[in-house]
Amino acid sequence: MRQTEQSKAVHPDRQALERALGAAVPEKGYRPDRVRQATIFDRMDWATLKTEVLREGTEGKQVRGKLFEMFIQNDPEFGQRSPLEKELLALAHNPDAFGLGRELGYHRNPDLAFLIVQKNDSIVIEGVGESKLGLLNERSFKQLSETGFAAGVKALVDVVNTLSDPAMYNLIEVARARAALPEGTPLLTISPEFSQLLVVPANRNIEWKSTLINRREFSEEGRKKFYDLLTDTRHVNTARAAFSTSEVSAMSQALMRL
Repeated sequence: MRQTEQSKAVHPDRQALERALGAAVPEKGYRPDRVRQATIFDRMDWATLKTEVLREGTEGKQVRGKLFEMFIQNDPEFGQRSPLEKELLALAHNPDAFGLGRELGYHRNPDLAFLIVQKNDSIVIEGVGESKLGLLNERSFKQLSETGFAAGVKALVDVVNTLSDPAMYNLIEVARARAALPEGTPLLTISPEFSQLLVVPANRNIEWKSTLINRREFSEEGRKKFYDLLTDTRHVNTARAAFSTSEVSAMSQALMRL
């Protein structure tokens, strides 16, 4: 294929974000992984990206956070979400859309996914994923503590397991998964090793957990509690995304100008 034909095949939004990415000034000590970034770009649905990112608002912070989330969802280093995982996440985020708002209630729910594994007699939720573009604040602490995402997952499991006919609530993937299990078997269980994956920008120093915390929002005692939570790998594991803070900011600005 000639170069001119290749250019025509590239979505203009991708071209705009690639230009912004290339022009972004990297943070001190940060070296971009262009191969990983290109792989993510190849996996993204550019026809719907702008609509998806701007759906939750057009403020800079909202756009940056949503774009960062979309990059992580398309990063093969964090796996590929199954239709069932996507449906469970949609239910957690908007139970009213499935007619289960009263039953499920409203909890803190993760951005990225439920990490599930199919077992012989049930489907096990092994963890959840959450993205944080900025420094971690008090809201982040509450989300990652036992009263946050973990409590929301327990509520979701309890409700889903009581549904006699999930298809009545338009939970098509849940209904399909239930049909494959023996009658009377709980569909979802929570792993005893349930954990939370925290994904932060590529320029963050995840080896020094204290640098991830917004110190201005906590007392000395509060910072100590949060630090202890972040270093407890039984409950929280931290990983870097493919893009840095400045790269996401530059691409967000480019997207809002389109």
